[in-house]
Amino acid sequence: MKKYYLSLIVLTMVLVAASLVALWVGSKYYLPVLSALPLYFAIVNGSMHMGLEKSFYKDPRTFVKNVLGITVGSLFLHLIVLFIWSFTHIATAKIFIVGFCICYPTYLVFETLSLVLMIRNKRKEANQ
Repeated sequence: MKKYYLSLIVLTMVLVAASLVALWVGSKYYLPVLSALPLYFAIVNGSMHMGLEKSFYKDPRTFVKNVLGITVGSLFLHLIVLFIWSFTHIATAKIFIVGFCICYPTYLVFETLSLVLMIRNKRKEANQ
């Protein structure tokens, strides 16, 4: 679990650094909230992973149901945040959506790979 959180922090810091470099370059389309967007995704994915890992070790039979439920729940949470920002900040909605569309697949792939590796490691431990 420590390895996951360390990797999550590194990924988040890389994305925050990339967004700060975009600010430093001085793009007129840059929003300061784009630097905080990776932190939002890190918090959501970190709590999601913690819940799924506890679920996996508690009762592996319900793990698939929990993965699907938590994934759909986080998708709806992300859509709600996206729509609220888009409707309340109409002038900057396009830039926010682009930043969101960069962060979402990045963290989705990261979460999927970490879950696959967690399951694989558990199966190797069980077979030994």
